[in-house]
Amino acid sequence: MRAGGRRMTAPHASGGADRDRADRLVLPLSGWSARLRRDGGPPFRLVVDPGGGAPFTHTLLPQAARGQLVLGAHRVRRLHPPGDAITVAYGVLPAKPMRVAFLRRRPWRTAHVQPVDPLVLADRVWLAEHPGRFDEVQVDVAGRTATRLL
Repeated sequence: MRAGGRRMTAPHASGGADRDRADRLVLPLSGWSARLRRDGGPPFRLVVDPGGGAPFTHTLLPQAARGQLVLGAHRVRRLHPPGDAITVAYGVLPAKPMRVAFLRRRPWRTAHVQPVDPLVLADRVWLAEHPGRFDEVQVDVAGRTATRLL
């Protein structure tokens, strides 16, 4: 991702994305979609749809953006080929450059760290996915780390 949280035009390492509107994005491995909604005015709401069941909805408050670096992280089943695990995570895009990593832990140490390049939705939200079962998502922004356990 480029400095300053600008929209990323290249797909991340796990494949391309279906960007059919500026406010909607479909993740290629999981098939999850994300869109921004504004019901008559601020604030925006992020709606993340796993494609079955109830979608996850998050209110994006400008004054709380620092506390919303990681809004959600999930392990899901891959659509094609079926059965493989995928880790999906998303959050609010910070004003400064960020680094996203998925971690697999063991009781006594970190076993694997997988850096990922997030996709950016409407210059407000980042989304990332990677094949595999990870235990933690970390976002680093200017020396501050936000963590979400799965």
